Amino acid sequence: MLGKKKEKEEIEKAEQEGKAAKKRKRKKEQEVAVYENGAVNYNVYVMSVGEKVFYILLAAAGLWVLGYIFYRSLPLSCVLALLSLKFPKYQTQVLMKKRKQKLNQQFKDMLYSLSSAVSAGNSVERGFALALDDMMNQYADPNAYIVKELELIVSKLSLGQNIEEILLDFGQRSGLEDIVTFANIFEISKRTGGNLVRIIRQTTDTIADKIEIESEIDTMLSGKKMEQKVLVAMPIFLVFVLTQTTEGFMTPIFTTLGGRMIATFSLLLIAISYFWSKKITDIQV
Repeated sequence: MLGKKKEKEEIEKAEQEGKAAKKRKRKKEQEVAVYENGAVNYNVYVMSVGEKVFYILLAAAGLWVLGYIFYRSLPLSCVLALLSLKFPKYQTQVLMKKRKQKLNQQFKDMLYSLSSAVSAGNSVERGFALALDDMMNQYADPNAYIVKELELIVSKLSLGQNIEEILLDFGQRSGLEDIVTFANIFEISKRTGGNLVRIIRQTTDTIADKIEIESEIDTMLSGKKMEQKVLVAMPIFLVFVLTQTTEGFMTPIFTTLGGRMIATFSLLLIAISYFWSKKITDIQV
């Protein structure tokens, strides 16, 4: 009886260790930017040393100028410039978002091409090969994200890999809701024996309309985003103009403790308004 209990405990322990190992492996895979087979993980962006140095120097220069305008003190300006060390982390998220947006737009074009190919009587596998030809003609850049992804899909299909698994992997790597939705619908319809041609066409129209709406919203907000940047820059410009044109008027701000505190509070308000306004204009469909 004790032997069976001990054996059961050992089995449970082994299962837990196996689950923990799989979890560690999955986490490690999620942190990889490019896999061994050339597949890109769009959820991870690794800056090169040159990029990091460039963005740190760019942010340091901007923060130093900003600090000098508000403090008129070299030491305080240098202290503010140290915040530039955090800028590459922020810029990584910006670059990653832009990359996903570009992939999403290219994916919409690919869906139209795939839908046309399948509607013409081609198999899904053949449809992806035809979509690859269309995308290579449409995008002059051979390194366009969708071209690389279609090349990978066609290559995996030629090796006999399951199309559902390929699309699910693409959706997971992209981190985009539209691609994940398409992969899930495709897997379900393939498994249940649904009308793939009709399902692909309807799914393509739905996802393409959603992406088109997002693009239209972004275009409509472009003017507001420019206004937001101008409004954030206006207080900085006013402080600079007042300092240059009114002799001695701004001196208490730069020489007294109360003035420094007001300047710091003003900078905090400007920073909060900048990030808050960016969040307001970031509309998700």
